[in-house]
Amino acid sequence: MNARIILTLAAATLPGLAAAQSNELFVFELTETGNPSNTLIVGSSVLPDLAEDLADTQGDFASFDGVTFDAMLRYAGVDGAIDINYTPSGGALGGALLTINNIEGYTGPPIVLDEADGDLGDQLQDFFLKDNPDIIKDFLSAISEQSIVSITDGNPLASTARSAKYRFNRFGLFADASPASNQINRMFIDPIDPGSDEPIEDDVPRMELGSATIDHGGFLSRIDFTGQTVSAGDFEGTSFDINFSTEIRMNERLSLVFGLPVGYHTIEGADVFNVGLHVDAPINIMLIEEDAKQGLSWTVTPGVSAEAVASYDFAAGGTLYSIGVTNAIRYDYDKFTFIAAQQITLHESTELDVDEYKIDPGVEQQILKLGGKALYRFTDGAAVYVGGTWTDFLEKAAIDNYVTPMAGVMWQLKNGANISLGYEGDFGDDYESHGGRLTFQLPF
Repeated sequence: MNARIILTLAAATLPGLAAAQSNELFVFELTETGNPSNTLIVGSSVLPDLAEDLADTQGDFASFDGVTFDAMLRYAGVDGAIDINYTPSGGALGGALLTINNIEGYTGPPIVLDEADGDLGDQLQDFFLKDNPDIIKDFLSAISEQSIVSITDGNPLASTARSAKYRFNRFGLFADASPASNQINRMFIDPIDPGSDEPIEDDVPRMELGSATIDHGGFLSRIDFTGQTVSAGDFEGTSFDINFSTEIRMNERLSLVFGLPVGYHTIEGADVFNVGLHVDAPINIMLIEEDAKQGLSWTVTPGVSAEAVASYDFAAGGTLYSIGVTNAIRYDYDKFTFIAAQQITLHESTELDVDEYKIDPGVEQQILKLGGKALYRFTDGAAVYVGGTWTDFLEKAAIDNYVTPMAGVMWQLKNGANISLGYEGDFGDDYESHGGRLTFQLPF
Protein backbone atom coordinates (compact mmCIF):
# COMPACT_ATOMS: atom_id res chain seq x y z
CA MET A 1 0.00 0.00 0.00
CA ASN A 2 1.52 3.35 -1.03
CA ALA A 3 2.11 6.56 0.88
CA ARG A 4 -1.18 8.10 -0.26
CA ILE A 5 -3.21 5.35 1.43
CA ILE A 6 -1.03 5.43 4.53
CA LEU A 7 -1.41 9.14 5.19
CA THR A 8 -5.06 9.17 4.14
CA LEU A 9 -5.84 6.44 6.67
CA ALA A 10 -3.80 8.16 9.36
CA ALA A 11 -5.55 11.49 8.88
CA ALA A 12 -9.03 10.05 8.39
CA THR A 13 -8.76 7.74 11.38
CA LEU A 14 -7.10 10.29 13.62
CA PRO A 15 -8.49 13.74 12.93
CA GLY A 16 -6.46 16.57 14.45
CA LEU A 17 -3.58 19.22 14.10
CA ALA A 18 -1.63 22.22 13.91
CA ALA A 19 -0.75 25.56 15.18
CA ALA A 20 -2.02 27.11 11.98
CA GLN A 21 -4.91 29.53 12.35
CA SER A 22 -7.69 29.15 9.78
CA ASN A 23 -11.46 29.19 9.44
CA GLU A 24 -11.17 25.88 7.62
CA LEU A 25 -12.18 22.86 9.69
CA PHE A 26 -9.08 20.85 8.79
CA VAL A 27 -5.66 22.43 8.27
CA PHE A 28 -2.40 20.64 7.42
CA GLU A 29 0.87 22.40 8.23
CA LEU A 30 3.93 20.93 6.53
CA THR A 31 7.57 21.67 7.31
CA GLU A 32 10.46 20.20 5.33
CA THR A 33 12.75 18.20 7.62
CA GLY A 34 16.03 20.10 8.06
CA ASN A 35 14.71 23.17 6.27
CA PRO A 36 12.27 24.97 8.59
CA SER A 37 11.94 27.89 6.19
CA ASN A 38 10.12 25.64 3.71
CA THR A 39 6.58 25.42 5.06
CA LEU A 40 3.13 25.01 3.63
CA ILE A 41 -0.35 25.46 5.13
CA VAL A 42 -3.39 24.01 3.37
CA GLY A 43 -6.97 23.85 4.69
CA SER A 44 -10.24 22.24 3.67
CA SER A 45 -13.64 21.19 5.01
CA VAL A 46 -13.33 17.64 3.65
CA LEU A 47 -10.64 15.74 5.55
CA PRO A 48 -10.35 12.55 3.43
CA ASP A 49 -9.87 14.50 0.19
CA LEU A 50 -7.37 16.84 1.85
CA ALA A 51 -5.40 13.88 3.23
CA GLU A 52 -5.37 12.18 -0.17
CA ASP A 53 -3.85 15.27 -1.80
CA LEU A 54 -1.28 15.44 1.01
CA ALA A 55 -0.22 11.81 0.61
CA ASP A 56 0.03 12.12 -3.17
CA THR A 57 1.77 15.52 -2.84
CA GLN A 58 -0.62 16.76 -5.48
CA GLY A 59 -2.77 19.82 -5.87
CA ASP A 60 -1.84 22.40 -3.24
CA PHE A 61 0.81 20.00 -1.86
CA ALA A 62 2.69 19.52 -5.17
CA SER A 63 5.67 21.60 -4.02
CA PHE A 64 6.50 18.89 -1.41
CA ASP A 65 6.69 16.04 -3.92
CA GLY A 66 9.69 13.80 -3.00
CA VAL A 67 10.43 15.76 0.19
CA THR A 68 10.83 14.35 3.71
CA PHE A 69 8.51 16.35 5.94
CA ASP A 70 6.66 16.67 9.23
CA ALA A 71 2.90 17.12 9.03
CA MET A 72 0.45 18.21 11.67
CA LEU A 73 -3.30 18.46 11.37
CA ARG A 74 -5.57 20.98 13.07
CA TYR A 75 -8.89 19.17 13.44
CA ALA A 76 -12.08 21.17 14.05
CA GLY A 77 -10.23 23.76 16.11
CA VAL A 78 -8.00 21.32 18.04
CA ASP A 79 -4.30 22.07 17.51
CA GLY A 80 -1.62 19.39 17.61
CA ALA A 81 -3.98 16.44 17.78
CA ILE A 82 -1.68 14.32 15.62
CA ASP A 83 1.94 14.76 14.52
CA ILE A 84 3.30 12.58 11.69
CA ASN A 85 6.80 12.27 10.22
CA TYR A 86 7.05 10.68 6.80
CA THR A 87 10.30 9.61 5.14
CA PRO A 88 10.02 8.15 1.62
CA SER A 89 13.17 5.98 2.01
CA GLY A 90 13.91 5.82 5.75
CA GLY A 91 13.03 2.19 6.43
CA ALA A 92 15.41 -0.67 7.32
CA LEU A 93 15.45 -1.95 3.72
CA GLY A 94 15.27 1.46 2.11
CA GLY A 95 11.49 1.56 2.04
CA ALA A 96 9.16 4.12 3.54
CA LEU A 97 9.01 4.81 7.26
CA LEU A 98 6.03 6.30 9.05
CA THR A 99 6.36 7.62 12.59
CA ILE A 100 3.36 8.86 14.56
CA ASN A 101 4.95 11.04 17.22
CA ASN A 102 1.83 12.32 18.95
CA ILE A 103 -1.83 11.34 19.16
CA GLU A 104 -4.21 13.33 21.34
CA GLY A 105 -5.28 11.18 24.28
CA TYR A 106 -2.39 8.70 23.82
CA THR A 107 0.54 8.80 26.25
CA GLY A 108 2.63 5.88 24.99
CA PRO A 109 5.87 5.93 22.96
CA PRO A 110 6.00 6.97 19.28
CA ILE A 111 4.46 4.48 16.87
CA VAL A 112 6.96 3.42 14.19
CA LEU A 113 5.84 1.47 11.14
CA ASP A 114 8.51 0.17 8.74
CA GLU A 115 7.77 -1.03 5.23
CA ALA A 116 10.34 -3.79 5.86
CA ASP A 117 7.81 -5.44 8.20
CA GLY A 118 5.12 -5.55 5.56
CA ASP A 119 2.75 -3.24 3.80
CA LEU A 120 2.62 0.01 5.77
CA GLY A 121 -1.03 0.55 5.02
CA ASP A 122 -1.95 -2.88 6.39
CA GLN A 123 0.17 -2.29 9.51
CA LEU A 124 -1.45 1.06 10.15
CA GLN A 125 -4.94 -0.29 9.56
CA ASP A 126 -4.36 -3.25 11.88
CA PHE A 127 -2.90 -1.02 14.58
CA PHE A 128 -5.78 1.44 14.69
CA LEU A 129 -8.72 -0.79 13.76
CA LYS A 130 -7.77 -4.18 15.19
CA ASP A 131 -4.57 -4.42 17.23
CA ASN A 132 -5.28 -1.58 19.67
CA PRO A 133 -8.65 0.15 19.17
CA ASP A 134 -8.41 1.72 22.65
CA ILE A 135 -6.02 4.34 21.22
CA ILE A 136 -8.67 5.50 18.77
CA LYS A 137 -11.31 5.45 21.49
CA ASP A 138 -9.17 7.65 23.75
CA PHE A 139 -8.33 9.96 20.87
CA LEU A 140 -11.92 10.60 19.81
CA SER A 141 -12.93 11.04 23.44
CA ALA A 142 -10.19 13.66 23.87
CA ILE A 143 -11.37 15.48 20.74
CA SER A 144 -14.91 15.70 22.14
CA GLU A 145 -13.52 17.37 25.25
CA GLN A 146 -11.86 20.12 23.19
CA SER A 147 -13.68 20.70 19.90
CA ILE A 148 -16.87 22.77 20.10
CA VAL A 149 -18.03 21.17 16.84
CA SER A 150 -17.22 17.52 17.62
CA ILE A 151 -19.95 15.36 16.10
CA THR A 152 -20.35 12.80 18.91
CA ASP A 153 -20.28 14.66 22.25
CA GLY A 154 -19.53 17.82 24.20
CA ASN A 155 -21.55 20.56 22.43
CA PRO A 156 -25.16 21.36 21.42
CA LEU A 157 -24.68 19.96 17.90
CA ALA A 158 -23.30 16.60 19.07
CA SER A 159 -25.20 13.32 18.94
CA THR A 160 -25.51 13.07 22.73
CA ALA A 161 -26.98 16.58 23.04
CA ARG A 162 -29.47 16.02 20.22
CA SER A 163 -30.69 12.81 21.86
CA ALA A 164 -31.17 14.50 25.24
CA LYS A 165 -32.90 17.49 23.65
CA TYR A 166 -35.44 15.35 21.80
CA ARG A 167 -36.42 13.52 24.99
CA PHE A 168 -36.58 16.68 27.13
CA ASN A 169 -38.74 18.64 24.70
CA ARG A 170 -41.01 15.72 23.84
CA PHE A 171 -41.75 14.68 27.43
CA GLY A 172 -40.83 17.81 29.37
CA LEU A 173 -41.36 21.36 28.19
CA PHE A 174 -43.43 20.53 25.10
CA ALA A 175 -45.35 17.54 26.40
CA ASP A 176 -48.44 19.77 26.38
CA ALA A 177 -48.45 19.60 22.58
CA SER A 178 -49.61 16.01 23.13
CA PRO A 179 -52.29 16.74 25.73
CA ALA A 180 -53.59 14.21 28.20
CA SER A 181 -57.35 14.30 27.81
CA ASN A 182 -58.16 15.43 31.34
CA GLN A 183 -55.68 18.29 31.15
CA ILE A 184 -56.83 19.78 27.86
CA ASN A 185 -60.37 18.48 27.31
CA ARG A 186 -61.60 20.59 30.20
CA MET A 187 -60.78 23.62 28.07
CA PHE A 188 -63.10 22.48 25.28
CA ILE A 189 -66.22 21.19 27.03
CA ASP A 190 -69.49 22.65 25.76
CA PRO A 191 -70.50 25.36 28.27
CA ILE A 192 -74.18 24.35 27.94
CA ASP A 193 -75.36 21.58 30.26
CA PRO A 194 -76.97 19.07 27.82
CA GLY A 195 -79.43 17.95 30.51
CA SER A 196 -80.95 21.36 31.22
CA ASP A 197 -79.98 23.59 28.27
CA GLU A 198 -78.52 25.96 30.86
CA PRO A 199 -74.92 27.19 31.08
CA ILE A 200 -72.69 25.23 33.41
CA GLU A 201 -71.86 27.39 36.42
CA ASP A 202 -68.93 25.76 38.17
CA ASP A 203 -66.25 28.46 37.57
CA VAL A 204 -64.17 26.07 35.46
CA PRO A 205 -62.46 28.04 32.64
CA ARG A 206 -63.51 26.69 29.25
CA MET A 207 -63.04 27.69 25.63
CA GLU A 208 -66.32 28.00 23.78
CA LEU A 209 -65.35 25.78 20.87
CA GLY A 210 -67.93 23.03 20.79
CA SER A 211 -67.60 19.34 21.52
CA ALA A 212 -67.84 17.97 25.03
CA THR A 213 -64.75 15.78 24.84
CA ILE A 214 -61.86 15.07 22.53
CA ASP A 215 -61.42 11.40 21.76
CA HIS A 216 -57.93 10.87 20.36
CA GLY A 217 -58.37 7.13 20.29
CA GLY A 218 -55.41 4.91 21.06
CA PHE A 219 -52.86 6.76 18.93
CA LEU A 220 -51.31 10.21 18.64
CA SER A 221 -48.80 11.23 15.95
CA ARG A 222 -46.51 14.22 16.10
CA ILE A 223 -43.88 16.01 14.00
CA ASP A 224 -41.40 18.53 15.45
CA PHE A 225 -39.12 20.60 13.24
CA THR A 226 -36.31 22.93 14.33
CA GLY A 227 -33.84 24.93 12.28
CA GLN A 228 -30.96 27.11 13.48
CA THR A 229 -28.02 29.15 12.30
CA VAL A 230 -24.87 28.34 14.28
CA SER A 231 -21.78 30.31 15.28
CA ALA A 232 -19.16 28.16 17.03
CA GLY A 233 -15.82 29.84 17.56
CA ASP A 234 -14.35 30.57 14.12
CA PHE A 235 -16.90 28.31 12.43
CA GLU A 236 -20.34 29.04 10.98
CA GLY A 237 -23.10 26.66 9.93
CA THR A 238 -26.73 25.61 9.99
CA SER A 239 -28.61 22.82 11.77
CA PHE A 240 -31.95 21.11 11.13
CA ASP A 241 -33.91 18.47 13.04
CA ILE A 242 -37.15 16.71 12.18
CA ASN A 243 -38.55 14.42 14.86
CA PHE A 244 -41.34 11.92 14.29
CA SER A 245 -43.13 10.27 17.20
CA THR A 246 -46.17 8.05 17.65
CA GLU A 247 -47.86 7.53 21.00
CA ILE A 248 -49.84 4.40 21.86
CA ARG A 249 -52.14 4.97 24.82
CA MET A 250 -52.60 1.99 27.09
CA ASN A 251 -54.88 3.93 29.42
CA GLU A 252 -55.07 7.42 30.91
CA ARG A 253 -52.05 6.65 33.11
CA LEU A 254 -49.63 4.91 30.76
CA SER A 255 -48.48 5.38 27.17
CA LEU A 256 -45.74 4.01 24.94
CA VAL A 257 -44.03 6.41 22.54
CA PHE A 258 -41.81 5.49 19.59
CA GLY A 259 -39.63 8.33 18.36
CA LEU A 260 -37.51 8.76 15.25
CA PRO A 261 -35.39 11.94 15.47
CA VAL A 262 -33.43 12.78 12.32
CA GLY A 263 -30.82 15.53 12.27
CA TYR A 264 -28.51 17.21 9.79
CA HIS A 265 -26.05 20.03 10.22
CA THR A 266 -23.26 21.58 8.24
CA ILE A 267 -20.22 23.44 9.60
CA GLU A 268 -18.08 25.35 7.11
CA GLY A 269 -19.40 23.06 4.38
CA ALA A 270 -18.79 19.77 6.24
CA ASP A 271 -21.94 17.63 6.43
CA VAL A 272 -23.04 15.60 9.48
CA PHE A 273 -26.00 13.19 9.66
CA ASN A 274 -27.78 11.92 12.79
CA VAL A 275 -30.58 9.41 13.30
CA GLY A 276 -32.02 7.85 16.44
CA LEU A 277 -34.65 5.43 17.67
CA HIS A 278 -36.31 6.18 21.03
CA VAL A 279 -38.73 4.12 23.09
CA ASP A 280 -40.25 5.98 26.04
CA ALA A 281 -43.06 5.27 28.50
CA PRO A 282 -44.83 8.36 29.96
CA ILE A 283 -46.43 7.51 33.31
CA ASN A 284 -49.09 9.96 34.55
CA ILE A 285 -48.74 9.76 38.31
CA MET A 286 -51.11 12.68 38.89
CA LEU A 287 -53.76 14.12 36.55
CA ILE A 288 -55.93 17.17 37.02
CA GLU A 289 -59.60 16.41 37.45
CA GLU A 290 -61.71 17.25 34.42
CA ASP A 291 -64.08 19.48 36.41
CA ALA A 292 -61.38 21.18 38.50
CA LYS A 293 -60.69 24.91 38.20
CA GLN A 294 -57.03 24.34 38.96
CA GLY A 295 -54.79 21.41 39.66
CA LEU A 296 -51.43 19.70 39.58
CA SER A 297 -50.25 17.06 37.11
CA TRP A 298 -47.12 14.93 37.38
CA THR A 299 -45.61 12.75 34.66
CA VAL A 300 -42.45 10.62 34.83
CA THR A 301 -41.05 9.27 31.56
CA PRO A 302 -38.29 6.64 31.52
CA GLY A 303 -36.83 5.72 28.16
CA VAL A 304 -34.03 4.17 26.12
CA SER A 305 -32.56 5.07 22.74
CA ALA A 306 -29.97 4.19 20.13
CA GLU A 307 -28.31 6.73 17.84
CA ALA A 308 -25.99 6.76 14.87
CA VAL A 309 -23.92 9.72 13.66
CA ALA A 310 -21.76 9.83 10.55
CA SER A 311 -19.75 12.33 8.55
CA TYR A 312 -17.50 11.58 5.60
CA ASP A 313 -16.16 15.13 5.73
CA PHE A 314 -15.12 14.78 9.40
CA ALA A 315 -13.92 11.18 8.81
CA ALA A 316 -15.75 10.33 12.02
CA GLY A 317 -18.92 8.75 13.37
CA GLY A 318 -20.20 6.08 15.69
CA THR A 319 -23.13 4.36 17.32
CA LEU A 320 -24.38 5.28 20.78
CA TYR A 321 -27.10 4.31 23.21
CA SER A 322 -28.70 6.13 26.11
CA ILE A 323 -31.06 5.65 29.01
CA GLY A 324 -32.77 8.42 30.91
CA VAL A 325 -35.75 9.70 32.83
CA THR A 326 -37.72 12.93 32.41
CA ASN A 327 -39.75 14.39 35.27
CA ALA A 328 -42.41 16.98 34.42
CA ILE A 329 -44.66 18.80 36.89
CA ARG A 330 -47.50 20.86 35.48
CA TYR A 331 -49.80 23.29 37.28
CA ASP A 332 -52.98 24.59 35.62
CA TYR A 333 -54.66 27.69 37.03
CA ASP A 334 -57.47 29.33 35.11
CA LYS A 335 -56.00 29.89 31.62
CA PHE A 336 -52.40 29.65 32.79
CA THR A 337 -50.18 26.58 32.64
CA PHE A 338 -46.78 26.32 34.33
CA ILE A 339 -44.39 23.46 33.60
CA ALA A 340 -41.18 22.57 35.46
CA ALA A 341 -39.09 19.73 34.02
CA GLN A 342 -35.91 17.91 34.99
CA GLN A 343 -34.03 15.21 33.11
CA ILE A 344 -30.94 13.05 33.49
CA THR A 345 -29.60 10.91 30.64
CA LEU A 346 -26.62 8.57 30.39
CA HIS A 347 -24.91 8.21 27.01
CA GLU A 348 -22.30 5.67 25.96
CA SER A 349 -20.89 4.51 22.68
CA THR A 350 -20.84 0.88 21.75
CA GLU A 351 -18.16 -1.00 19.87
CA LEU A 352 -18.80 -2.18 16.34
CA ASP A 353 -16.94 -5.43 15.65
CA VAL A 354 -16.99 -6.39 11.97
CA ASP A 355 -14.49 -8.85 10.47
CA GLU A 356 -12.06 -8.33 13.36
CA TYR A 357 -12.12 -4.55 12.92
CA LYS A 358 -13.35 -2.52 15.89
CA ILE A 359 -14.64 1.06 16.02
CA ASP A 360 -15.70 2.95 19.16
CA PRO A 361 -16.00 6.78 19.37
CA GLY A 362 -15.29 6.65 23.12
CA VAL A 363 -18.38 8.42 24.49
CA GLU A 364 -19.14 8.26 28.22
CA GLN A 365 -21.37 11.19 29.10
CA GLN A 366 -24.15 12.23 31.46
CA ILE A 367 -26.38 15.18 30.63
CA LEU A 368 -28.55 17.10 33.09
CA LYS A 369 -31.34 19.34 31.82
CA LEU A 370 -33.48 21.71 33.91
CA GLY A 371 -36.19 23.88 32.42
CA GLY A 372 -39.47 25.66 32.78
CA LYS A 373 -42.26 27.10 30.66
CA ALA A 374 -45.25 29.38 31.25
CA LEU A 375 -48.24 29.36 28.90
CA TYR A 376 -51.38 31.50 28.66
CA ARG A 377 -54.45 30.42 26.68
CA PHE A 378 -56.83 32.79 24.94
CA THR A 379 -60.50 31.98 24.43
CA ASP A 380 -60.09 31.22 20.71
CA GLY A 381 -57.77 28.24 21.20
CA ALA A 382 -54.57 30.22 20.77
CA ALA A 383 -51.86 30.41 23.43
CA VAL A 384 -48.52 32.11 23.99
CA TYR A 385 -45.56 30.63 25.86
CA VAL A 386 -42.12 31.57 27.15
CA GLY A 387 -39.50 29.37 28.76
CA GLY A 388 -35.94 28.16 28.90
CA THR A 389 -33.62 25.22 29.53
CA TRP A 390 -30.24 24.88 31.22
CA THR A 391 -28.11 21.97 29.98
CA ASP A 392 -25.01 20.67 31.76
CA PHE A 393 -22.55 18.04 30.52
CA LEU A 394 -21.62 16.31 33.77
CA GLU A 395 -18.50 14.71 32.28
CA LYS A 396 -15.72 16.62 30.50
CA ALA A 397 -16.92 18.50 27.44
CA ALA A 398 -15.75 21.27 25.12
CA ILE A 399 -18.78 23.32 26.23
CA ASP A 400 -19.54 22.57 29.88
CA ASN A 401 -23.08 23.99 29.82
CA TYR A 402 -25.41 26.17 27.80
CA VAL A 403 -28.82 27.82 28.04
CA THR A 404 -31.76 27.59 25.62
CA PRO A 405 -34.34 30.42 25.71
CA MET A 406 -37.63 29.93 23.87
CA ALA A 407 -40.88 31.77 23.15
CA GLY A 408 -43.76 31.29 20.76
CA VAL A 409 -47.43 30.74 20.04
CA MET A 410 -49.60 27.61 20.02
CA TRP A 411 -53.00 26.69 18.65
CA GLN A 412 -54.83 23.83 20.35
CA LEU A 413 -57.79 22.82 18.21
CA LYS A 414 -60.95 21.09 19.38
CA ASN A 415 -60.36 18.04 17.15
CA GLY A 416 -57.15 17.27 19.04
CA ALA A 417 -54.71 18.82 16.58
CA ASN A 418 -52.06 21.22 17.86
CA ILE A 419 -49.72 23.62 16.09
CA SER A 420 -46.91 25.62 17.66
CA LEU A 421 -44.42 28.10 16.22
CA GLY A 422 -41.65 29.82 18.12
CA TYR A 423 -38.07 30.99 18.61
CA GLU A 424 -35.37 28.79 20.11
CA GLY A 425 -31.64 29.41 20.60
CA ASP A 426 -28.58 27.94 22.34
CA PHE A 427 -25.92 30.01 24.13
CA GLY A 428 -22.69 28.63 25.58
CA ASP A 429 -19.01 29.50 25.87
CA ASP A 430 -17.94 30.73 22.40
CA TYR A 431 -21.11 29.19 20.94
CA GLU A 432 -24.50 30.54 19.94
CA SER A 433 -27.35 29.57 17.67
CA HIS A 434 -30.65 31.16 16.69
CA GLY A 435 -33.62 29.53 15.06
CA GLY A 436 -37.22 28.42 15.19
CA ARG A 437 -39.44 25.53 16.23
CA LEU A 438 -42.52 24.22 14.41
CA THR A 439 -44.67 21.42 15.87
CA PHE A 440 -47.63 19.55 14.40
CA GLN A 441 -49.70 17.31 16.69
CA LEU A 442 -52.11 15.14 14.71
CA PRO A 443 -55.31 13.71 16.24
CA PHE A 444 -54.54 10.17 15.07
